[in-house]
Amino acid sequence: MIKRVIGFMNPTYLSLKLGQVVVKYPEIENSEHLSDIIKTESIRTLPIEDIGVIVLDHKQITITTA
Repeated sequence: MIKRVIGFMNPTYLSLKLGQVVVKYPEIENSEHLSDIIKTESIRTLPIEDIGVIVLDHKQITITTA
C-alpha cells in the first residue's frame, strides 16, 4: 500500500485519538464569526497507518498526545 505524505504549512493543532491523527486549525477554532457546524466540520482525522511522512513547516504547530 502506498503511504501518504502529509505537509502542514500553517498554524495547526495535531493530536492522536484512537489511532487517528486529528487535525484542527486555530484560525477556525478561535473565530467568533463562524458557526459551530463549520468549526466541527473543519476537524479532520487521518488513519495513522496510512501516513508515511509528516512534514511540519511552521513554528506555530502544536502537537499534543493524550
